[in-house]
Amino acid sequence: MITDVAIISTNLNKNILKNYSDYKVIENSFTYEELLKYKKVIFFNVLSNLNNDELEKLYAYLNSNNILFINVTNNMEEVLFTRYLMIYDTENILAEGNTLYLLSNEKLIKRLGFKLPFIIELSIYLRDYNLTNKIYLDKESLVGDLWK
Repeated sequence: MITDVAIISTNLNKNILKNYSDYKVIENSFTYEELLKYKKVIFFNVLSNLNNDELEKLYAYLNSNNILFINVTNNMEEVLFTRYLMIYDTENILAEGNTLYLLSNEKLIKRLGFKLPFIIELSIYLRDYNLTNKIYLDKESLVGDLWK
Protein backbone atom coordinates (compact mmCIF):
# COMPACT_ATOMS: atom_id res chain seq x y z
CA MET A 1 0.00 0.00 0.00
CA ILE A 2 1.30 3.44 -0.92
CA THR A 3 1.31 5.70 2.12
CA ASP A 4 2.33 8.93 0.44
CA VAL A 5 0.60 10.43 -2.56
CA ALA A 6 0.76 13.82 -4.22
CA ILE A 7 -2.06 15.21 -6.30
CA ILE A 8 -1.03 18.06 -8.54
CA SER A 9 -3.47 20.24 -10.41
CA THR A 10 -3.26 23.57 -12.15
CA ASN A 11 -6.80 24.28 -10.97
CA LEU A 12 -7.06 23.30 -7.32
CA ASN A 13 -10.64 22.92 -6.18
CA LYS A 14 -12.55 20.78 -3.73
CA ASN A 15 -13.97 18.56 -6.50
CA ILE A 16 -10.66 16.70 -6.43
CA LEU A 17 -11.48 15.52 -2.90
CA LYS A 18 -14.82 13.86 -3.70
CA ASN A 19 -13.22 10.41 -3.95
CA TYR A 20 -11.48 10.74 -0.58
CA SER A 21 -14.34 11.22 1.88
CA ASP A 22 -12.71 8.94 4.46
CA TYR A 23 -9.70 11.29 4.78
CA LYS A 24 -9.44 14.23 7.18
CA VAL A 25 -8.88 17.38 5.11
CA ILE A 26 -6.37 19.84 6.57
CA GLU A 27 -6.52 23.31 5.04
CA ASN A 28 -4.92 25.40 7.77
CA SER A 29 -2.10 25.13 10.25
CA PHE A 30 -1.83 21.91 12.24
CA THR A 31 0.22 20.25 14.97
CA TYR A 32 1.92 16.88 14.81
CA GLU A 33 -0.13 15.72 17.80
CA GLU A 34 -3.31 16.60 15.93
CA LEU A 35 -2.25 14.38 13.03
CA LEU A 36 -2.06 11.35 15.36
CA LYS A 37 -5.86 11.48 15.71
CA TYR A 38 -6.28 10.47 12.09
CA LYS A 39 -5.12 7.52 10.03
CA LYS A 40 -5.73 9.28 6.70
CA VAL A 41 -5.13 12.97 6.00
CA ILE A 42 -5.23 15.26 3.01
CA PHE A 43 -3.14 18.41 3.04
CA PHE A 44 -5.08 20.74 0.78
CA ASN A 45 -2.59 23.33 -0.46
CA VAL A 46 -1.13 24.02 2.99
CA LEU A 47 2.42 22.68 2.76
CA SER A 48 3.82 25.31 0.37
CA ASN A 49 5.10 27.40 3.26
CA LEU A 50 7.32 24.55 4.52
CA ASN A 51 10.92 24.29 3.39
CA ASN A 52 12.43 21.00 2.20
CA ASP A 53 13.77 20.04 5.64
CA GLU A 54 10.37 20.64 7.22
CA LEU A 55 8.64 18.62 4.49
CA GLU A 56 11.07 15.73 4.96
CA LYS A 57 10.50 15.80 8.72
CA LEU A 58 6.72 15.89 8.31
CA TYR A 59 6.65 13.04 5.81
CA ALA A 60 8.98 10.93 7.96
CA TYR A 61 6.68 11.54 10.93
CA LEU A 62 3.59 10.55 8.96
CA ASN A 63 5.26 7.40 7.61
CA SER A 64 6.64 6.37 11.00
CA ASN A 65 3.16 6.71 12.51
CA ASN A 66 1.49 4.83 9.64
CA ILE A 67 -0.63 7.79 8.64
CA LEU A 68 -1.74 7.68 5.01
CA PHE A 69 -1.51 11.09 3.44
CA ILE A 70 -2.24 12.93 0.26
CA ASN A 71 -0.72 16.29 -0.53
CA VAL A 72 -2.96 18.26 -2.90
CA THR A 73 -0.88 21.06 -4.37
CA ASN A 74 -0.04 23.08 -7.43
CA ASN A 75 3.67 23.22 -6.48
CA MET A 76 5.70 20.68 -8.46
CA GLU A 77 8.61 20.84 -6.00
CA GLU A 78 6.39 19.31 -3.29
CA VAL A 79 5.68 16.16 -5.29
CA LEU A 80 9.34 15.14 -5.03
CA PHE A 81 8.71 13.94 -1.48
CA THR A 82 6.07 11.36 -2.39
CA ARG A 83 6.29 8.02 -4.15
CA TYR A 84 3.01 8.20 -6.05
CA LEU A 85 1.72 11.06 -8.16
CA MET A 86 -1.71 11.81 -9.58
CA ILE A 87 -2.10 14.63 -12.10
CA TYR A 88 -5.57 16.14 -12.31
CA ASP A 89 -7.30 18.71 -14.41
CA THR A 90 -10.39 20.17 -12.75
CA GLU A 91 -11.91 16.81 -11.78
CA ASN A 92 -10.32 14.03 -13.83
CA ILE A 93 -7.10 12.11 -13.47
CA LEU A 94 -4.89 12.83 -16.48
CA ALA A 95 -1.98 10.63 -15.41
CA GLU A 96 -0.93 8.66 -12.35
CA GLY A 97 1.88 6.41 -11.26
CA ASN A 98 5.27 6.33 -9.62
CA THR A 99 6.39 9.92 -9.06
CA LEU A 100 9.88 9.48 -10.47
CA TYR A 101 8.55 7.63 -13.51
CA LEU A 102 6.02 10.36 -14.33
CA LEU A 103 8.46 13.20 -13.70
CA SER A 104 11.08 11.61 -15.93
CA ASN A 105 8.58 11.85 -18.80
CA GLU A 106 9.33 15.49 -19.54
CA LYS A 107 7.10 15.70 -22.61
CA LEU A 108 4.07 14.40 -20.73
CA ILE A 109 4.52 16.79 -17.82
CA LYS A 110 4.95 19.79 -20.09
CA ARG A 111 2.03 18.74 -22.30
CA LEU A 112 -0.16 18.62 -19.20
CA GLY A 113 0.81 22.21 -18.42
CA PHE A 114 3.40 21.77 -15.68
CA LYS A 115 7.02 22.78 -15.35
CA LEU A 116 9.39 20.10 -14.11
CA PRO A 117 11.03 20.59 -10.72
CA PHE A 118 14.49 22.08 -11.20
CA ILE A 119 16.40 19.02 -9.95
CA ILE A 120 14.49 16.72 -12.32
CA GLU A 121 15.05 19.00 -15.30
CA LEU A 122 18.76 19.30 -14.47
CA SER A 123 19.04 15.51 -14.13
CA ILE A 124 17.48 15.02 -17.55
CA TYR A 125 19.89 17.49 -19.15
CA LEU A 126 22.88 15.88 -17.47
CA ARG A 127 21.68 12.44 -18.56
CA ASP A 128 21.27 13.69 -22.14
CA TYR A 129 24.95 14.76 -22.07
CA ASN A 130 25.98 11.39 -20.57
CA LEU A 131 27.17 13.02 -17.36
CA THR A 132 24.86 10.86 -15.29
CA ASN A 133 22.61 7.92 -15.97
CA LYS A 134 19.71 8.52 -13.61
CA ILE A 135 17.14 11.06 -12.49
CA TYR A 136 17.72 12.63 -9.07
CA LEU A 137 15.14 13.83 -6.58
CA ASP A 138 17.49 15.93 -4.48
CA LYS A 139 20.54 18.05 -5.12
CA GLU A 140 22.69 16.35 -2.48
CA SER A 141 22.50 12.99 -4.29
CA LEU A 142 23.13 14.62 -7.65
CA VAL A 143 26.16 16.57 -6.45
CA GLY A 144 27.50 13.53 -4.58
CA ASP A 145 27.34 11.36 -7.67
CA LEU A 146 28.85 14.03 -9.91
CA TRP A 147 31.84 14.37 -7.59
CA LYS A 148 32.57 10.62 -7.70
